[in-house]
Amino acid sequence: MSVLFTPIRISGLECPNRIVMPPMVRGTPSMPRDVVETDGRVTDAVVEHYRRRAAAGTGMIIVEATAVDEHGRVWQHGLNAYADAHTPDLARLAAAIRAEGAIAAIQLVHGGPQSSPGLTGVPAVGPSAVSLSAERIPPRALSVREIEGIERRFAEAAVHAADAGFQVVEVHGAHGFLLDSFLMARRNQRTDAYGGSVAGRMRFLLETCRGVRTRLAGRALLGCRISLFNKRDEGFSRQDLAELVRGLEEAGVELLHVSTDGVFRGVFGGQQTIGRCVKDLTAVPVIVAGGVTDASHAERLVAEGHADLAAVGRAMLKDADWVLHAREALGAAGASL
Repeated sequence: MSVLFTPIRISGLECPNRIVMPPMVRGTPSMPRDVVETDGRVTDAVVEHYRRRAAAGTGMIIVEATAVDEHGRVWQHGLNAYADAHTPDLARLAAAIRAEGAIAAIQLVHGGPQSSPGLTGVPAVGPSAVSLSAERIPPRALSVREIEGIERRFAEAAVHAADAGFQVVEVHGAHGFLLDSFLMARRNQRTDAYGGSVAGRMRFLLETCRGVRTRLAGRALLGCRISLFNKRDEGFSRQDLAELVRGLEEAGVELLHVSTDGVFRGVFGGQQTIGRCVKDLTAVPVIVAGGVTDASHAERLVAEGHADLAAVGRAMLKDADWVLHAREALGAAGASL
């Protein structure tokens, strides 16, 4: 039997197989713009987009990055979860996904340095007034009071997600968005408790995760997405990774989602993959994403112990029936849906 089509328990939740559709925003210039309204409301098209992929047998669907703060929006056609008014629309999404047998998850994000001032009407914010691109205006450095306010907004958005029926809430701590920007030594030049050492730089992310876990109170599982490829030239070490993973586990994270620039690429100067490194550090189930396009890659990723679950992004975006085709390719017709 294909390992990819075996179930896995994540805390008290059973995922029917190891295939995950990762969060992919569909309101960017390179993707269709007819799915999410400019005010972030869910349309019939976006519900159908997720429902179809759940119906094909995907084990877990993680809904695209959803804003926790109107001042942290990145995409004009992006989803929002920062107000009670967003909950009914999000509930349509969660219900459609769960009705097809998939776990309904949602990713929460604050854009930070990548927020769109033209959309939000306020300057982008970050750990320090440092830009990593000559074309971008440096973000405004957040005060400690503002950091605490954003932590509360993540927690409030998580409650809205749980109210909507989502079973997993994923905190976006990757790809240079706000929480990840604090982890990046080049961006974070703070001298207070939220900067300096790795422990200081990861404090914002860990406090956010703890706050979300507390407010969820068991109503949904807590996940967190991280990425290390954007810190490769900063000297982020295996020891730093161990400290981060340990901190996330202690903060109550129940599902780790590792974004890579190649799922089988060796890290830290060796042959070991980042997924295997993370799995060696924790018993928390690990999703790995980054260039998985065909069934054999996804099967190998799980079978060889690089991940507990395989995220299939662009290939599933292109082919709503990717899971059905993977099942046929692996001869897993009798495996559990």
